[in-house]
Amino acid sequence: MKRPIRLTGHRTSRVAALGLAAACGLFVVPASHAEGTPPASFVRTSAARAASASCQVTLPGGLKATVTPDGARLTDPAAATGQTVLSFRSGGHQYLMPASATARSATKGLAGYDTTALAQRACGADAFAPPTAQPSSARHGSYTMGRLTAHLIDTDGKPTNGGTLLLVSADRTADTNTFFAAYRGTLKVSVPTGRYEAVYVQDRHVTIAPEVTIGDGTSITLDARTSTHEIKAPSTPRPTTLADSEFALYRGDGTPDGDADSLVLQFLSLGSDPLGVTVNTTAPVKHGRFAAVATADLEGPADAPRPYVYHVADSYDHLPSSYPTTIDPKSLSTVTQTFSAPTGPTGTDLLVQNVTPVWAATAGVRSATGFDYVTPGTTLTDYVSTSAGLDWRTQVQDEQTSLLLTGKDTVPRAGSHTSVTWEADAPRPGVQVDTGSSAVYCGACANADTMVFGIGEDGDSTPGTMGVGFDDSGTITLTRNGTVQATGTGSLFGTAVDVPAGRATYRLRQQTTRVHGDLSPSTDTTWTFTADPGKGRALPSRVPCTGLTGPCAALPLLFASTSTDADLQHRLATGRHSVALDVTREQYSSSAPVTGATLQVSYDGGTTWQGLHVTGAHGAYRAAYTVPASASGGTVSFKLSAWDGQGNRIDQVLPRAYQVR
Repeated sequence: MKRPIRLTGHRTSRVAALGLAAACGLFVVPASHAEGTPPASFVRTSAARAASASCQVTLPGGLKATVTPDGARLTDPAAATGQTVLSFRSGGHQYLMPASATARSATKGLAGYDTTALAQRACGADAFAPPTAQPSSARHGSYTMGRLTAHLIDTDGKPTNGGTLLLVSADRTADTNTFFAAYRGTLKVSVPTGRYEAVYVQDRHVTIAPEVTIGDGTSITLDARTSTHEIKAPSTPRPTTLADSEFALYRGDGTPDGDADSLVLQFLSLGSDPLGVTVNTTAPVKHGRFAAVATADLEGPADAPRPYVYHVADSYDHLPSSYPTTIDPKSLSTVTQTFSAPTGPTGTDLLVQNVTPVWAATAGVRSATGFDYVTPGTTLTDYVSTSAGLDWRTQVQDEQTSLLLTGKDTVPRAGSHTSVTWEADAPRPGVQVDTGSSAVYCGACANADTMVFGIGEDGDSTPGTMGVGFDDSGTITLTRNGTVQATGTGSLFGTAVDVPAGRATYRLRQQTTRVHGDLSPSTDTTWTFTADPGKGRALPSRVPCTGLTGPCAALPLLFASTSTDADLQHRLATGRHSVALDVTREQYSSSAPVTGATLQVSYDGGTTWQGLHVTGAHGAYRAAYTVPASASGGTVSFKLSAWDGQGNRIDQVLPRAYQVR
């Protein structure tokens, strides 16, 4: 593995944007389909805008952040090496600041770290407005205000002269979350009465009262001297060096809206310095949900024969009096991660770990907890901890291709061994797969009059991996019973289009053009499907047709992936080879089983095609082919078709997918 290097800002920002946008925020703008009018346009949903809209801001001290409508992340994680960064939210705004600043900043000073306000001033208020659309009274009815007095004691036993108090409602998490800068030891504030979590932050000392009842005239005391338990990175079975560590608090009221807004604060230390956060001991909460998550990424020696890393995470439903100091090898899951190098074994892949409590992840929360930098062409042994109740999502960004891949969500099991190859084989459209532990996009779904798509144009051959290329271009077209219904440019990821009610046969075509590298310059995919929009199997709440009203169901699209015995640079030798074709259906759709497929190969860039003998059934097919000596120095292309018993089909062309050595 490589040590951290500086990454270009606009591409790193997309890692944050997609991770924060995942599975939430689709908002549909209606389009006209009056008789005789031109075809409608595919409309970008708010999730797509969140994945593309960004604003670069500079924080006090010089750190830079990329802000999207859904939140903020450091533009360059490597630039913050050696610092501990604190993130918290209040009133729909996100604050991102060095932890040491909380001990010396007044409220006015803390405002300098308000990334939402900074983005509003720099890039326009409309794009970066707080997400809350209604005041709390509109959603929860009236409530009574109460006067609270908070006494804050610092680590010297004196009334604090600096620090931050966060109050998070355990009754209305999505509506009541605010902070106050503390001076002279006592704060007097007025908040809605009810149950709260109170968190006092002084530098890296975090004092938590997870459940206090606030009425009119309530007084509480938070004493930093009780925060004596340091959560250290545990020792590993094999030698390692700490790469980064994180501590996060989650508090939800048990409702979908409240759990979706449950990330209270997060400390992230980038580099080999320990996180150094100390906390107090607490009892379990009796109302709503609470989770404290501590993570650490530890790298093996740079001269190890085969690179390895430990990704460790522990989750707690309260703060105990002690934390693990060692790792039991039997408690680990092993993942062999291989990073393809389609543009050559140069540059850097950024590996982002997202570890989130399952209850928060299924509500749409996603929290980036660590970063690793890997040379393309590397195979990495990844030892993953298996603490109960945590969802893991891995993302990989290839700086050379400006491609972000989001892997399938998992809850690792002790003793399991799995393998994944990132950017394996030719890029092609792919969708997320619901594993039950996190909210995900529905790849293709509709209500009675609107279709919404969450298809990434650059997935790889691993089922459930979705890829989005931010420098791609392309066109999309939808026809209904042979008549053009809508057209557009760009990606299908995060798009919506109006359609008439009733059963019809649709044809959706996506043509993608890429600008990076000599291989896979484009993909041409056509889906043919018959659907009565909005009719079919109900979707789980964690796979929402967000923004749509009325019954919503998945559309019967088919997805295909090819894999062959090429090397990690997508190169083939002349001679005999085999290619596998796997065909899957949009999850939760009512489509019939896959019944057939064809494969063709070209050795001249797609000018001429040869049919292959395909064997297999039920979506799993295979064919042999022979690369002639005359193709040396050229490329291998594939063309495929597959269909099910109801006439739904996919037709796809993958030109110049592999280089012939």
